[in-house]
Amino acid sequence: MMVSSAAMFRSTYSLLCLALFVGSCSAFAFRPTHGPTCNVKVLPGAGPHSSSASSSSTSLSMSSNPDNNNGDDEDDGSNNVLSRFVAPRIDDIGLPIADAMVAQVVAPSFQILAISLTRTPIPTWLRPGTDILFPTRGSLLAPTLIHGAGLATCWVLGALAARAFESEAFDVSGGKGYGEPIARTLKAGAFATGCLILATQIDLQNEFGGYVQLGYSDGTDVRIAQALDEVLKDIVFEASTLFGWRMYRSSLTSQRDEAE
Repeated sequence: MMVSSAAMFRSTYSLLCLALFVGSCSAFAFRPTHGPTCNVKVLPGAGPHSSSASSSSTSLSMSSNPDNNNGDDEDDGSNNVLSRFVAPRIDDIGLPIADAMVAQVVAPSFQILAISLTRTPIPTWLRPGTDILFPTRGSLLAPTLIHGAGLATCWVLGALAARAFESEAFDVSGGKGYGEPIARTLKAGAFATGCLILATQIDLQNEFGGYVQLGYSDGTDVRIAQALDEVLKDIVFEASTLFGWRMYRSSLTSQRDEAE
């Protein structure tokens, strides 16, 4: 049985749609008040009762302000996480496209090259969609692009979560160093790895019609081991290729400083 790359792409794409849906719904979130607000206008010459009223209103407003501030901080924190997906800051408009091309085309191409050189068994996602005796030239292009689209979706989600499209993630000019670009690239890779593992689990569940694990049968054990091998290879080639590309992109900013 083969892994459906289209199913993996649909599952990862559904994660993005879910994040967009949740982010759009957050705009209509209900924010309860944390206590009544009493505004008392003190008139001149109102007597001693006015001072007591003003002091009571002042104490009431001071006791309610910390609650309001805490609620605003909590809302800002949740909105900050969702804004990474629904309203990201992209300082280089071409970087998401370049990242997607590297994840979809370059990294899978390196993996296919390594498979052909080492003569290892081809992964299930690389097999042609039709059962033909002699595959024609270019028959592996469509499976590679479909599988690469799922990998690119995982990486874009990880880059959005790690804010890897902001200038701090690739700008090393002015002696900033590579610390922040490396950290954000690793964070994006960790999130993308989680998305890939989750998509693979969903794909296996759809393939077998339910939850499976090692020990159910020989067929499921072989299939799970095969899926694990393919996921590990995807992670290795995607991580090495994208990390190298990101470091090269960051080095361009330092070269610009040297030119100036």
